[in-house]
Amino acid sequence: MVFRHLLLGFVGFLYLGLGIEGGYAQSKKEKAITLGNLHPRIIDSDPKIIMLNYHAYDAGYSVEDVQPAWVGYRLNRNRVGGFVERTNKFQREPRLAGSDASDRDFAGSGFDKGHLVPAADMAWSVQSMMESFSYANVSPQSIGFNRGIWKRLESQVRDWAADLQVNDTMGLLVWSGPVLRGNSRLSTFGRLRIPEAFYKVVYHPGEERVAALLLPHLSSISSLEGYLLSVDSLEKVTGMDFLRGLPDQIEERLERNVCESCWTWSTKAGTSSRKSSGNQSPTSDAMSCSGTTKAGKPCRNKTRDSSGYCHHHR
Repeated sequence: MVFRHLLLGFVGFLYLGLGIEGGYAQSKKEKAITLGNLHPRIIDSDPKIIMLNYHAYDAGYSVEDVQPAWVGYRLNRNRVGGFVERTNKFQREPRLAGSDASDRDFAGSGFDKGHLVPAADMAWSVQSMMESFSYANVSPQSIGFNRGIWKRLESQVRDWAADLQVNDTMGLLVWSGPVLRGNSRLSTFGRLRIPEAFYKVVYHPGEERVAALLLPHLSSISSLEGYLLSVDSLEKVTGMDFLRGLPDQIEERLERNVCESCWTWSTKAGTSSRKSSGNQSPTSDAMSCSGTTKAGKPCRNKTRDSSGYCHHHR
């Protein structure tokens, strides 16, 4: 009996050791690529950027522009579709000591307090939802832009995250920010500089694919794919260096190519068969969602989930 207990104990120890080793290998792989290592850097200038770390996102805040130069966060399948209610309560950031915007800056301006990290992407946690309403996450956006094409792009990124595999814990790494040039007009209300455009960079380490989009600060009903460009081109427009923490060979390959078919597009005009293009090669095909809308029509979204349903119908 004693021998049996010793044998079982040894087997359990061996199993635990293998489990720890396997977990260590997985964590080591994930640690090789981290959000913080890839945050963008402004090239050829020395603006006053204050780095702010929150529970679920980081922000590089431009004191001169009274808004973030960039925000970055991670979004995986488990974080999509949270049930925390939207607070709609914007708050000052004490660490900025009055350098951030306030309600007064936006009052009567006609501009929305545009989230760069979407509140809907932070609905998985009470803290992350609250922190998404920091003025360190806000840029002035016209109503038509914020509630139109920008909202569509935010929803598209959530669709991409929702179609990832459950064990893809790293998920998507997402950066957003405004494009401000020397002639960007100042709002007559407060200290705000009004961006000429907004960008979003979405990197999926699991499949080594990237999507960079640059949207003019205008209302638009155009398909999102029309705003794709290479990361290299985006860097020339923004004066920022993206994905700089990647090995040079990987960074150069990802940044020079535009791969529309590496991503599934939720709108009818943007549906794609995800055929391989360039050096960014998706690993699995998308299919049409098997669900139906409330009107009884077939869902037009694409999905890679084994259930055959997009995240709206799972």
